[in-house]
Amino acid sequence: MTTKITFIALAAAAATLSACGGGGTSVNTAPTYLDLVTRAEAASAGIIDLQSGTITGTERTDLPDSGTATYSGYVGGDVQGGRLIGELSLTASLASGDSGTVTGSATNFQHENNGAYTGTLQMTNGAIHPGGTTSDPDTFTGDLTGDLVNGGTTYDTNLGLDGSFFGGDDGDPTVPTDPTLPTAVAGIVDGALTETGVGTDFLTGAFVATQ
Repeated sequence: MTTKITFIALAAAAATLSACGGGGTSVNTAPTYLDLVTRAEAASAGIIDLQSGTITGTERTDLPDSGTATYSGYVGGDVQGGRLIGELSLTASLASGDSGTVTGSATNFQHENNGAYTGTLQMTNGAIHPGGTTSDPDTFTGDLTGDLVNGGTTYDTNLGLDGSFFGGDDGDPTVPTDPTLPTAVAGIVDGALTETGVGTDFLTGAFVATQ
């Protein structure tokens, strides 16, 4: 899946959300928009070219027939006059025939102009799809849905993910070795934020997450 998408800095990284300062004082270390972008740019090398939006990693064409892999990363895109980015967690449960399910959620969204969008989106309809031939990449789709709140306004949010698997060993079809679990997932996002009675803002972007 080599697809041109709107640039947004998305990538996998673990974020420390809070820490305790000296003397027992609580220090807020939740990532800002710039924190998320910086971490994303540093971690996405070899998976997505953030400038052009082109996937640069090698997509997996063969997945294990079993196993579970958990990924952490980022999801977002251009919406409402700027870029929106949130932290993403996904779990792929693999089954025979390059199939299986994907579950997960996204939260801690930040907008480059509008600040924090609170709330959590949950993954629904997450499914893994085998490639059409042995040389076609295996893919997965799913929807992140829920409410995000910004400035007292609630947005009914639906983000559709269309992704591929990366990293690990695909396995050599000429040698009886089993493929290993993929180490990353990435792809495109198309979705919308809808304010009841007002209208819909459409989002186009990308996501990346790694083990």
